[in-house]
Amino acid sequence: MEYVIGIDGGGTKTEAIAYDFQGNELFRNYSEFGNLAVDKEKALFNIESTVDKSIKVLGSDCRYIYLGLAGVESGNNKEFIETSLKNRFNTKVKAVNDADIALSAVLEGKDGILTIAGTGSISYGVYKGITARAGGWGHLLGDEGSGYYIAIEAFKKVIEERDLGIKESLLSRQLLKGINIWSDEDIKDFIYSNTKGKVAGVAPIVIEAANNGEENAINIVKKSTNALGDITFKVYKRLGIEEDVNIGIKGSILTKSKLVKGLFEDYIKENIKGFRLVDNEISPTKGAYYLAMKELNSK
Repeated sequence: MEYVIGIDGGGTKTEAIAYDFQGNELFRNYSEFGNLAVDKEKALFNIESTVDKSIKVLGSDCRYIYLGLAGVESGNNKEFIETSLKNRFNTKVKAVNDADIALSAVLEGKDGILTIAGTGSISYGVYKGITARAGGWGHLLGDEGSGYYIAIEAFKKVIEERDLGIKESLLSRQLLKGINIWSDEDIKDFIYSNTKGKVAGVAPIVIEAANNGEENAINIVKKSTNALGDITFKVYKRLGIEEDVNIGIKGSILTKSKLVKGLFEDYIKENIKGFRLVDNEISPTKGAYYLAMKELNSK
């Protein structure tokens, strides 16, 4: 049976789903992060392991490996991953930004904008053949509003309180209790010795504190959602959209928290007259399938 493998690689995990040519799911498996900017060789290993498992189950008739990867546009990452997989699996391979496949999946091929807030953050849009993006610069240059950003902002609050020698806030106590670390050295070790995904994993603690009315957490969450709204509006303006627009959301920060989603929607309402918010629970790998089949059918 001929099939394609769609792969979604982020800062926390890699998801691979094989589809037949009619779009039916054949096999699904996961591995650790696929973000090449975190660790190129380790990400390649994680990605290859998902392809290996798929081929072991389905056989060697894979006609396309289509990947949406965070960090793929940095340096020579795109060439590195495509060449590595072509040499290893002897099939057609294409790697794009993870936002490309997520947009294709959530909006089912329609024009619009997709804003993603998971471990990292990015907004990406397509309108009448024109594409635009904002954000997605990685944790050193940007990723405002992401899980990593929220976590770091909360840790900065901990550090500020310790440097000033003032009483710990409720947020700081809940944060440190949640990950069971207390000393200055433990804090530094947690931040500098773990992956982006591991650090971003504490963001739900901050969001939950905001839900419960903790002032510092509320300020961090509001700042984060404003940043996500801002990159969305930037894409909207760059595309020159003059009609109602579909705005998809993706990533646990935006889709799993009613507070974050609500604040984001409020920001959009203030800046964009006509829009439809799309929260479509579909794997980004389905977008990879759509894009792969479009290329295969065009030949």
